[in-house]
Amino acid sequence: MYNAYKKTKSFSLNAFLFCFSCIIFIYAGINIYIMEPLIIFENVVKRFNSNRVLDDISLEIRKGEVFGIIGRSGCGKSTLLKVLIGAYRVNSGRIIYDGKDVTNRPDKIKDFAGITTQENSFYDKLTVYENLKYYANLNNVRLGRARLNEILDSVGLLKSRNKIAGDMSGGMKRRLDFSISLVHNPKLLILDEPTTGLDPLLVKQFWKVVENVRKEGKTIIVISHLFSELEDSCDRIGIMDKGRIARIIPIKEKKSDLYKEFIEVVGEGGAR
Repeated sequence: MYNAYKKTKSFSLNAFLFCFSCIIFIYAGINIYIMEPLIIFENVVKRFNSNRVLDDISLEIRKGEVFGIIGRSGCGKSTLLKVLIGAYRVNSGRIIYDGKDVTNRPDKIKDFAGITTQENSFYDKLTVYENLKYYANLNNVRLGRARLNEILDSVGLLKSRNKIAGDMSGGMKRRLDFSISLVHNPKLLILDEPTTGLDPLLVKQFWKVVENVRKEGKTIIVISHLFSELEDSCDRIGIMDKGRIARIIPIKEKKSDLYKEFIEVVGEGGAR
């Protein structure tokens, strides 16, 4: 009887240790995945004549995160994104995407990145559905009706699929523009001041759409001048100053005051 008890106790302890080890392993695996970088900038320099716009930038952007970039006008925010997508060639340094060197290779980048800017990229006289179909063909992507409807549903435009784009409200136009960046199912989404000109309610609606898409495992980089927008939506925020990432704030973990940290980095004159 005693031996049976000892065996049962020993089995229970071993089972507990095995389960505990599995939990630790799974947790560690999840964290390794979260910490794994999707994009790496290595000592990137971009000059326009003698003007050094990007000054030896090194930065890692993790898989599945929303990474925000903020800085005063002319600090290099948009240039950083343009060298990433290959619109500008870097003078030195490297850009790594998912372990592959894509420096100055726009042909490699267009397949994995979707871009939404503050300017609408759709055609006003086409319907919502026709715009998506057009951009799918432009990107040599075969999309059936079901997949196109799925994209429109994800941004809340399925019921408006036959509306003329130019006749829609500002918020709907922003969502249409965002949906166009999804047609080739990119792993990376780049949002360059996507809510410019929208009222606060429409800004919230837009970010609800982005959050739904993010759940599919996409990585998102966003440039914005709105402190509240970045604080509410980002996992980490990089403050740019004079062509460098001067500070990175893990906003979700640290619960920092972004405005205060921004002023510390760029000074009162940069609060715009």
